[in-house]
Amino acid sequence: MKSSLSRIAASIIVGAALVVAAALVAGFFGRIVPFFDSLAQFRAHLTVALFVLALLLIVMRSVAAATVATIVAAYAALSVSPFLMPRPAGEPHRVAPAKTALVGRGPLKLLQMNLRFNADPVPAITTIARLDPDVLTLQEINRRWVEAIEPLRSGYPYAAFCGVGEAVGGVAILSRIPFTETDVACRVGDGFISRRLDLGNGAGLTVVSEHLAWPWPFRQGRQIADLGEVLPGLGKPLLIAGDFNAAPWSATVQRFAGTSGTTPTTGIGPTWLPSGLPDALRPLIGLPLDNVLASDGVRLVSVAAQPATASDHLPILVTFDVPAASTGEASPARFVGRAAAR
Repeated sequence: MKSSLSRIAASIIVGAALVVAAALVAGFFGRIVPFFDSLAQFRAHLTVALFVLALLLIVMRSVAAATVATIVAAYAALSVSPFLMPRPAGEPHRVAPAKTALVGRGPLKLLQMNLRFNADPVPAITTIARLDPDVLTLQEINRRWVEAIEPLRSGYPYAAFCGVGEAVGGVAILSRIPFTETDVACRVGDGFISRRLDLGNGAGLTVVSEHLAWPWPFRQGRQIADLGEVLPGLGKPLLIAGDFNAAPWSATVQRFAGTSGTTPTTGIGPTWLPSGLPDALRPLIGLPLDNVLASDGVRLVSVAAQPATASDHLPILVTFDVPAASTGEASPARFVGRAAAR
């Protein structure tokens, strides 16, 4: 009876390991099958599960199965670890091609925030005041939030809003740096807004605030396809921040990055934290859904998640500069979609 139970337990563990390993492998083919990209969002969780199953297989003396499971889990771990492990202090995220003087002034700060449409605004406003960023990229900003941040507007005279009347709000960019007339785009259905900042001496930086829908079976894939009209033409250098509802290793973010000529930033870690769990567990279960993407010509000095506000997404503070030799001429002025700038 005992050996029979052992065989049943071993069969169950082997079967579970096969299912988890298959889900992990499928996630690497998200460009081909959208459902596989949905699986890829949980690659880190599946990797941990497969490592645990591999240990159980070793205990059960299923050496061959344990070896295969360990190899698959190790390969998956290598693909996610750069995005989940914090970078060593002082190590730059990206160095521009030429190390020359910064255009305009010292390093700038951008604060990325999914505000959550129905959250208490006080913690978010307190965070903004404490961190004192030069630029804000915001998502889920509705008319209630527009009113809530009105006291901050004197410090951010340049602001653009897109889709604030939507069910969960829209996207926005607030800035202390003037906007130019190039890279003006607002696409309500794609959760996209872009503005180019005037850094002085003819130099500029395009900033994008993005909020994608959930992955398949929702409309995230259609949004990425539609944005193929806009992303290739954005002026460089380019800095994109937002709630992508997709992990940085996913086909969705990689496709967005490839189309826009940018690279996803590593070392941020989980930014969406599920509610209803103890604080110690929330980062372990959370997902890295908020991303920062930068083109050549943007030197990211530091990128780090900040303490939680009342939103279920953590803010991300980006410190960056734009070396003078990296700034190019802005692309010709254009307008795409329905703008809602203020």
